[in-house]
Amino acid sequence: MRYSYRLITEYIDGAISSNELLNYLEILGLNPSVVDKNNDDIIFELEIPANRGYLLSLLGIVREVVPFINASVKIPPLTFEETSTKIVPVKIEDKNDCAYYSCRVVENVSVEKTETFLKNRIEKLGYRSSLNVVDISNYVMAEIGQPLHIFDLDKVEQYVEVRRARKGETLVTIDGKKRDLDESVMVIADSKKIIAIAGIMGGQNSEVTADTKNVLIESAIFNPVVVRRGSKKIGLTTEASARFERGISIDTCKTGMARTALLTSNICKGNAGPLSESGVKEEPLPVIKFNMAKVNNLSGTEIKEEFVIDLLTRLNFQIKKENGTFVVSPPSYRNDIKEDVDIVEEIIRYRQYETIPVYLPVTSIKPTTSSPEVEIMERIKDICIQLGFTEVVHMGLTSKENTDFSKDTSSIEIENPISANLQFLRTSLIPEMLETIKFNIYHGTRNFNIFEIGNVYYREDDTFKEEAMLSFISINTGNFFNLKGKVESLFDRLHLKNIEFKKENGIFGKKNNLAIYLNGLLIGNIFILSDEIKEHFDLKKCEIYGSELKLKEIVEKSSFLPVFREPPRYPPSRRDFSFIFHEDIEWQEIENTILSLELPVEKIEFFDVYRTDDMPENTVSISFSVFFRSTTETLSKEDVIGFSEKVIKTIYQKLKGQLRGSGGET
Repeated sequence: MRYSYRLITEYIDGAISSNELLNYLEILGLNPSVVDKNNDDIIFELEIPANRGYLLSLLGIVREVVPFINASVKIPPLTFEETSTKIVPVKIEDKNDCAYYSCRVVENVSVEKTETFLKNRIEKLGYRSSLNVVDISNYVMAEIGQPLHIFDLDKVEQYVEVRRARKGETLVTIDGKKRDLDESVMVIADSKKIIAIAGIMGGQNSEVTADTKNVLIESAIFNPVVVRRGSKKIGLTTEASARFERGISIDTCKTGMARTALLTSNICKGNAGPLSESGVKEEPLPVIKFNMAKVNNLSGTEIKEEFVIDLLTRLNFQIKKENGTFVVSPPSYRNDIKEDVDIVEEIIRYRQYETIPVYLPVTSIKPTTSSPEVEIMERIKDICIQLGFTEVVHMGLTSKENTDFSKDTSSIEIENPISANLQFLRTSLIPEMLETIKFNIYHGTRNFNIFEIGNVYYREDDTFKEEAMLSFISINTGNFFNLKGKVESLFDRLHLKNIEFKKENGIFGKKNNLAIYLNGLLIGNIFILSDEIKEHFDLKKCEIYGSELKLKEIVEKSSFLPVFREPPRYPPSRRDFSFIFHEDIEWQEIENTILSLELPVEKIEFFDVYRTDDMPENTVSISFSVFFRSTTETLSKEDVIGFSEKVIKTIYQKLKGQLRGSGGET
């Protein structure tokens, strides 16, 4: 909602400048932001807390600032004459859904384009002007804070009922969209059909048009939780739903009805009828007790009793003193005031936070030990960062589209999603990471490595499963083997043994995927992201390599116990090899074949893979280095040559590898 300085001053019986108004709102923590300024007026927006819906109105702002100035609130006129006898009966299916519902007939209205006086006010407040009857309801909502709806009376059959929608029912709302409804959505219906979604939006089948002659004004109190669930269910948030979700009082509801009936009678020249209502007619005000000792203790400063009495009186609180204790009842629209600490907060806000002295609390902090699992997880994060990856964190909620990548996994839908794009618990970390990659690419970051540690969720045998995962993705940095080397380095630092990589089809890499096994148990995959998925996330021009690992198995087998190794006494000898293999060869086969020779091999390092036009079809050239080192003597040149010839011969016999070239240094 937008607010107008000029319109606000109409409800203040006193003087206040625009600078004073904005300054007071800043002091109260509402962070005013000016959106339009001219010689005549200042239009601004505010940050309204979720529990203070009364501030979504001009009167609410006036009530908030008058304690600062020598002025009072001017309530707009509410009295009108009932000149019609027509009444529409009201029914409420469940008082927990709708505590109070009222409606009033206004006959013989003149529906036309809004006159300039009201039109200018509506547009200042951020609304689009329409017909006069509709603009009146919007203006009263902005003025009083009560959402209202105006029906074409001649389109309403017999009575009005507040109920839950039945499964399979639908409604075309006034924005022209068909809404599928179910039992989670509260609706307004007549004897034959649904005519509105309660607290959110009306239907086209009862909409006011230029041909409307008689109208029905609705003013009600709907359960905030039910309105919010309905809003999320149908994916529609409105000015009305924003107010109902914050809570409406009986007094605000009745004031809104009276004000709308008055303006409709005067501006549209209609004949207003009697009020038809159902539900709780009055709400008892809460009674809160507090004393000045608690106020001073919680505020950290001494506040005068006279200041408190004057402030609460100006805020329209009922206050009296009994045996040294204050007994206070807040006004009905202050549903955020529930206990004595809320009263203290009000006092401090108007006393102004910056006047409260600052003291550092005196306390002793005792270190607590972490569980072994948490310590291992933190160490794994440290290793990932040392390997050149940046951590990212996502919500754990995702869209149906993203869960569909894991076709063999049964996803879990949540009952009350905060948006249509966050309806499911994630089944993999990769899709959200790809969304983050897309965002960064669009904002000019081209080359980076990221990792995430988080849980994935799925359904198995009618139970919910939760599993911790670790995922890596490299974007335009190196190649597949660079990422594989970093994953292997992680395994080495965790002292994991018996790691195997096997070529198997995967979710994100299709055929360009290696399954990773630990002691014969599948713990994850490493892959080249498929073109299909890159196109889905609009990342076609990027080179993307990824890996996703199951942390439970890794943590169980990890060890951080230091292992002492005596520094080698004799120098190593390195030989480089390039072989042409069939393209289906796996690096693990090459490595295992060399190690099976029981030569003094210290390590084997891959460093290149390529294809050229002069190579046989379906072949690939793989280059690697073998480091020979003896623990008992310095290897002679003849020894290294003999070892190299044995490697060449064995690879040719067992793997059909053709030597492309050899060389090296000793």
